[in-house]
Amino acid sequence: MLTVWEAIKTRRSIRKFAPDDVPDKMIEQILEAARLAPSGSNRQPWRFMVVKDQESRQALCRICAEQKFIEEAPVVIVCFGDPERYSRKEAQKRRQEFAESGVLETLSGRLADPEVRAAMELAPEPSPEQVRTPVIANTYIAIEHMVLMATALGLGTCWVGAGSREINRYFGVGDELVPVAVVPVGYPAGKYPSERPRVSMAEILVEPQIPAKVEKV
Repeated sequence: MLTVWEAIKTRRSIRKFAPDDVPDKMIEQILEAARLAPSGSNRQPWRFMVVKDQESRQALCRICAEQKFIEEAPVVIVCFGDPERYSRKEAQKRRQEFAESGVLETLSGRLADPEVRAAMELAPEPSPEQVRTPVIANTYIAIEHMVLMATALGLGTCWVGAGSREINRYFGVGDELVPVAVVPVGYPAGKYPSERPRVSMAEILVEPQIPAKVEKV
């Protein structure tokens, strides 16, 4: 198995898959990698559906702009976000876990203030629209865990954005779940893609602009 660094360097978006079946054990490892992903306040808003039958893969292909490699891959993981994980009930569960696991002892700043935490517990129930961004953002983290684990196992993936509720309707999934991405998984076929260009380190680093101190007279 590849190291994390090797998987990061090796990962490519694969759009050509061999017909070979992917062992269930590998799919379990990929899902376990996602399950262990970090998330803000440990909300873990991700939900995953493993699709293997050809008819459903064809439907996903049609829904996702007719990208044929989605149907071609032997396994497709449909990734949803669940806004319910940001309800007051779920928030209380997470806070209790924080207390039991000792996380509260590591907090600092305003979050370490018991009065601030007590006020947070009295906050009104958030709407799905209010939590949509953290739901999707945290689900993205879990998906990247999946993609890197698949690469480490010698498998290929392609991260396909999926925001259509048609996915929910086709699979009989409630509209409370937000479709985030479709990830085909399989053994790469044909020529392995070359490394894609990336911007330089200088282009992604932002220098802090600290105001000059004014000396008191």
